[in-house]
Amino acid sequence: MLKLIKHRLATGLVLAGGMVGLLMGTPAVHAANKADEVKAAYIMDAQSGQVVYAQNADQKLPIASLSKLMTLYLVESAIQRGQIKWTDTVPIDKNVRKMATSATLSVMPMPAKEHFTVKELFAATLVGSSNSGAIALGEYVAGSNAKFIKLMNQQAAKWQLDAHFISASGLDNTDLTNYDLKIAGTGEQGQNMVSARAVTTIARHLINDYPDVIKVADQRSVKIHKYTVPTSVQILKGEKYYDYRVPVDGLKTGYTNQAGACLVATFRQNGRRMIATTLGGAWKFTANNNLRLMLKQTERYQQVAPKTIQYQIPGTTTKLQLETDSQTTMWQNTDHPMTQTKIELWPLHPTKPNYLAAGTAVLKLRLTDPLSGTVHNVIYRTPKALTMLGPVQWATQVKKSTTVSAAAFAMAK
Repeated sequence: MLKLIKHRLATGLVLAGGMVGLLMGTPAVHAANKADEVKAAYIMDAQSGQVVYAQNADQKLPIASLSKLMTLYLVESAIQRGQIKWTDTVPIDKNVRKMATSATLSVMPMPAKEHFTVKELFAATLVGSSNSGAIALGEYVAGSNAKFIKLMNQQAAKWQLDAHFISASGLDNTDLTNYDLKIAGTGEQGQNMVSARAVTTIARHLINDYPDVIKVADQRSVKIHKYTVPTSVQILKGEKYYDYRVPVDGLKTGYTNQAGACLVATFRQNGRRMIATTLGGAWKFTANNNLRLMLKQTERYQQVAPKTIQYQIPGTTTKLQLETDSQTTMWQNTDHPMTQTKIELWPLHPTKPNYLAAGTAVLKLRLTDPLSGTVHNVIYRTPKALTMLGPVQWATQVKKSTTVSAAAFAMAK
């Protein structure tokens, strides 16, 4: 179990039980309270894909109703392809309607006399986390529950995710068996197993490919027929656990006894669309709120490398102006900035003239985030073709200046 340490927000989550912290070798300490305990945490910039924070990100864990994000993505995809329409009436199997009568598994009844559209079940699934809604949508898209689960796993494989699905709703087999929804060959207590990185990636695809999802998610309730379905994301504005310091506009909660409290939260910080995920929490919202607060307090979206540099050719006083089209504005921790490693890419010939075509890669600046462990490479290239002497030639010939700029080589910040 990982714990979010309030007085150490700069380094965030550490391993409990005396194990070594994953972030920079930080020793494990005990959390101030149980509400900060989680099994995994992850923050991603949804626009760039930059990993801002990662803790136990690649361990497959039960994610409960966060599974519905994949279900909803596949529904959106089917609509985009023209396979189904928002206004279609969804046929609902009797076992799914039976599940809708459960006081513990349902947020909205689905009596046989009532009909529901794709749009209505989509809203009930995203806002209220309707299990029967998710399953009915899956069966409508694929033709059967088993075929839809296959689609979920195929999509996960396409995105190369650490994920395995057996349920469109996120319920485990202890519940699904009662409604004849257990996939053949899965265990009696089988459940969806997905990493924090993977479920965050699913959320990123969903909100980037279908941005109107946020408008649906950012509702305190939806009215479907005579039923009012309240949001399960009780950190939206106006809800009980709303934190004005780190407001959110979505996205999805999840909970089972095996999964614990899970949450994918969408929000904006420094004008950027962000996603914060916590899995296996002791409480639904506290750890995720604190994770987003950590981002606000310790991370800045800023330029971390220059767009142009003056590069001194080794063994000479020749300086070249190089430029990059790589991303140079990123999230960076104010207490733990990225480390920079310069790697020469262009093999300089010491005794012969060196011909460089326009766009030749000369230098790589490797940026390593000490908190997430992610690496970003900035490649600097020649803006135009040129010819240079090698260092031996340069040292033995009349030293005519081939300086492009007199500025000293520096990786200016």
